[in-house]
Amino acid sequence: MKRWGWALLGMLWAVAGWAASEVHPPPVVWVPSFREASEAERIIAATRAVPVARRVALVSQFFLGRKYHPETKARMKKEAARPRTKAEAANLRPLPVETLPTSLQYLDCMTYVEHVLALASADRPDYAGAFLPRLVDIMYDAAGAPLMNHLRSHFTSAWGDVLERKGYLRNLARGHPAAVKREVVLNRVGANRTFYVEDRFTIAAGPQVMWYFPSAAVFARKVPLANGDVLALACEKEGLDVVHMGFFIEQKGKRLLRHASSKLNRVIEEDLDGYLRNRKGVVGLMVWRPRLAAPTPPRYRFAPRGR
Repeated sequence: MKRWGWALLGMLWAVAGWAASEVHPPPVVWVPSFREASEAERIIAATRAVPVARRVALVSQFFLGRKYHPETKARMKKEAARPRTKAEAANLRPLPVETLPTSLQYLDCMTYVEHVLALASADRPDYAGAFLPRLVDIMYDAAGAPLMNHLRSHFTSAWGDVLERKGYLRNLARGHPAAVKREVVLNRVGANRTFYVEDRFTIAAGPQVMWYFPSAAVFARKVPLANGDVLALACEKEGLDVVHMGFFIEQKGKRLLRHASSKLNRVIEEDLDGYLRNRKGVVGLMVWRPRLAAPTPPRYRFAPRGR
């Protein structure tokens, strides 16, 4: 009888938990459509058994040749035409995320990295049940709350800190003898005012500490780079931490940057050292090694805006 009593009590607890979850269901996140579900699931199925040390590089390869996101390019052009006056960024009226910025066909440098990490982190080939929750967890620091624009870390050094805390990445430069440390106040945007300000994305409350390897250390092969490492090109501009990002790839002795290029309008590979030398204003590399050890992400319900 006692055994049946405990079983009944367990059933009551389960029903109560289910009822509570229905009273407070997960927030709804709108996505453009579910048309890319089959491709995402194919990539996950083809790569999930590959060790983490090789998985990110393998997943990132699927996107070579994909187009640069036209919306990002249009906004960059619009921002370049704005008057370059000094302004203090503010976040007085946070805005909700209308639609999750997900696309496997059109990518910018940051969404390319984010989508690759989300696909590589998914534990099963399930678009809405495994991939999209990982993408939300990588893009936003929302902890299961409704998505707001200011919860997205569009400043890459802050983004890396969040993903390191969650278990997705490890910062290789922090404390490394070949690396240097810089403090930057990311809400001071002078001559490099970015379009993230007008959209009220993440605004730093205080100085952001960033670690990076100087370009000279990269050229001298003093940086412990490995296939699939996430790279961000560090700068010393006021209010800005990095200007671009992508993945490190080594093939047949060549060191490459695999990235979404706005100049060439697609995902490409370029010689890493040559890119660093030719990119104006770049002083070095921030480097994160994928761990993909984050716990199960918070639950959301996903709904397509289109068919």
